[in-house]
Amino acid sequence: ARWNFADSSASPRSTFSRVGAPRDQLCGKARFVFQSVIMTAGEMNQNPLLTLDALGACGCVLPTEVQAAMDVSLTLKARELGVRAFLFWGRLCTESGADYYVARAHNGAKDLDGAIVPNPGNKFYYSRDGVNWLDLEPVSSETTARALKITCWLTGDPAHVFHVAQPVPELEPKPEPVEGEEPTPDEEAEPLPPWEITEAEYMMCRINAIHGSCDLAPEGMFITDPHGNISVNPMFCVERPDQPSAYATSCGSLANAAPGKWGVAFDTFKRQTTIRNFEYPGFFAYYSHVSNTVGNLYFGDGLRNADLAFTV
Repeated sequence: ARWNFADSSASPRSTFSRVGAPRDQLCGKARFVFQSVIMTAGEMNQNPLLTLDALGACGCVLPTEVQAAMDVSLTLKARELGVRAFLFWGRLCTESGADYYVARAHNGAKDLDGAIVPNPGNKFYYSRDGVNWLDLEPVSSETTARALKITCWLTGDPAHVFHVAQPVPELEPKPEPVEGEEPTPDEEAEPLPPWEITEAEYMMCRINAIHGSCDLAPEGMFITDPHGNISVNPMFCVERPDQPSAYATSCGSLANAAPGKWGVAFDTFKRQTTIRNFEYPGFFAYYSHVSNTVGNLYFGDGLRNADLAFTV
């Protein structure tokens, strides 16, 4: 008899059926594959198709050819890198219209003495067509501080160079003139050459800011195993999916966030929670109480809303 197994990465409701045999006649291999399918769904890896389908009404939509390409390229890239998953992160808009599609390689993390340390292999990548993925190199804290002064859109050219003006150095105080001597004229400080930041570095700084501030998950979703690895709780379930206190970021619970920073909407018919961030407009997340899945996406220009206090 032939067995047709649904792809475990296609849907958390993936099942299998045996052609030409009753459903209850399962061999040991079939039972093992079925358990693997259930475990894959319970691990809550952010499937791009599920997340795009859940957040499509929020404007998280991809061209048909790009979405079809990602359905294959994300899996192939994960195998090439040897990581646990290669997840679609979002889309960064540019002035030229040549947007960046961003993905991240997820290889897990460990809890070392209370500090969460990512495993080697966690990295961000970008693509122009959803097929070829180029890596984004990590940026230093100095580059991040300088990139905060840039408030313009991305141009669409990764090699474009932004110029950030350096502060004018302060002159050393002059000694007081001796009686009878004429005071020396004040000297003006010479301006320093501006800092140069490439668009790839600027894009990485924006991604780090959004990911560190907005990436969220339901409370109690992750646990630490005896080896210190951070993994998904197999018995996880959100009891109050319509409450902000049921979700948290690296900064803490959404209920304790600044007023007006987050918006939570619960669809009683679909039993799905949609979460929106107003500090970085374009970030959306969802949690399905039916399939017990979660996903995050960002579709925007990467800029921070500096007028958040006036939007409450």
